[in-house]
This record gives sequence, C-alpha cells and structure tokens, in this order.
Amino acid sequence: MLIGDYQVVDVLLLVGNVAPVALYFLALGLVNSHSRPYLISRRADFVALTSVLVPILLWPVPGFVHSGYWWVLLIAAGLAAATFAWMLPKTDDGFVIYNITESRCMRLLDDALTATGLSGSWESKTWRSDCGTMAIHVRGFALLRNVTLHIEKTGPRAARLYPTLAAQLQHRLSNVAQLPSTMGAGLVLVGLALMILPMWTVSRHIDDLVDAMSHLFG
Repeated sequence: MLIGDYQVVDVLLLVGNVAPVALYFLALGLVNSHSRPYLISRRADFVALTSVLVPILLWPVPGFVHSGYWWVLLIAAGLAAATFAWMLPKTDDGFVIYNITESRCMRLLDDALTATGLSGSWESKTWRSDCGTMAIHVRGFALLRNVTLHIEKTGPRAARLYPTLAAQLQHRLSNVAQLPSTMGAGLVLVGLALMILPMWTVSRHIDDLVDAMSHLFG
C-alpha cells in the first residue's frame, strides 16, 4: 500500500528507527541535567545502546520477505545474535559513568581504589595495581559527557574486589553535587527535535496506518 511516496512499512520503519534514538538522547539529556553523576555497568550500557541501534538492521527485512528469501533473514539473524553475544561485556567488565568529566572521574576513582585497599600508579589514562591484581583503562567521551572504565582483571583477587570497588565508587558519586550542565539541556533539545519527525510522519499518514492495521488484524 502506498502512502504518497512512502509505503506503510517505510513509515513504521522510520518511526521505529528514529523514536529509540530520540528517547536515548532524551534520557542522556535528563541524566546530564541532574546534579549527580550516574553509574551503570558496561554490560547494561552496551545493551541499551544496542537496543537503540538494532532497528537500523530491520530496513532490508521487508525486501527479503517480499522476495521470499527467508533463509537470508535466518542467517542474518543468527550472525547478529552471535555478534551480540561475542561483543557483550561481562557483568564485571567495568562501568560507564554519565554526567561527569574525565578528570573528576579519575580523581574519584583514585579515592575509591585507595578505600578498596588497592595501591597502584597511573600511566596516562590507565591505572595498574602494584600487586598485579587489575588494570583500569579510562576513556572519556566529552560529546555525551560520560566516562568508560574498562577493568582488566590480571589477578585472582580482582573478581572479589569488584563489588567493593563498585560500592566505593557509587558512594563517592552520590556525594557529588554539581550544577546542571548545558550539555544536558542540549541533548534534551536534540531528543525532542528527533521525536518531532516520527510524530509528524504518523500524524500525516494516520488514516493509511489505521487502514493497514485494520486489514492486518481485521
């Protein structure tokens, strides 16, 4: 069914692709507008980002379905699932801290490591323990105002110390008080601007979408 120059499925795909990205930027903006940083695991951050980007992979699906190439879709789905499982960080692989600068994060991390009972030294943006237990690689992303802490476990004590380090980091982050960042407001505006596109598209073609749903479920 054609909707002007679009098909119903194209409109749905457009909404399905843009809406998650808009919600992602809105969530980031609200987090960065808060007075305190927000800590999550690298695993949770990867799952959230994948959920935002995975709808892009659905664009070729209608064409393959129309052509009857179901086997291609099954192979692609299997490869996508295998790639996701291979790239998925482990539960104790590190953290992502939002609404914080890299320099401030490194200071708080240093205090948390000391409170955990670990001593070590910094080599640029990598901290290595003196006893060879673990190494922590710090990577900041100024555009989204977040910092990734990748933990490389090089000793048997690392797995036992991970929950303590997480608790120490969370305690210090909860005591941080800062003014809302302009970056947060900018990300909220980006999210709202992106949300307008799918809402406008649906409002223009609402009758055609209702007809399509009626034919599908009627």
